[in-house]
Amino acid sequence: MAQILDFSKSITASFSQSISIPIVASPSSNTLAQFGLTTGTGGNVWLDASVGTQTTLGSPDLLFTILRGSTAIFSITASALSVNQFDPISFSFVDSNLTAGYFAYTLTVSQVNSAVLNSANLVGPVLFSGLSLV
Repeated sequence: MAQILDFSKSITASFSQSISIPIVASPSSNTLAQFGLTTGTGGNVWLDASVGTQTTLGSPDLLFTILRGSTAIFSITASALSVNQFDPISFSFVDSNLTAGYFAYTLTVSQVNSAVLNSANLVGPVLFSGLSLV
């Protein structure tokens, strides 16, 4: 049976419509949240993110990336909904087979299609958490 070794979270915004931050176009990115976790040898880290976005123009494609240190370990693309519509985006990932140590995790987002014709804002919530299991 797995045991919890560590838990951490980063909450940039707790509520919907509580922030309004333009999402930048790739290759730049917005850093949404960061935290660190202690891991055990052969352990796993369950990572969970919830981000609220709102399209302001067109139909932007957003690339969410989770980094361990400076290495991308997971990415997912989400297409935004109609203009001015709130779009809650949630996803999870398990970082597996880790060595014992302390690792920094970062959640970023960027827009991957034309910023001239498409744009979106982060509007909240922005929640990122991790659970280290051995």
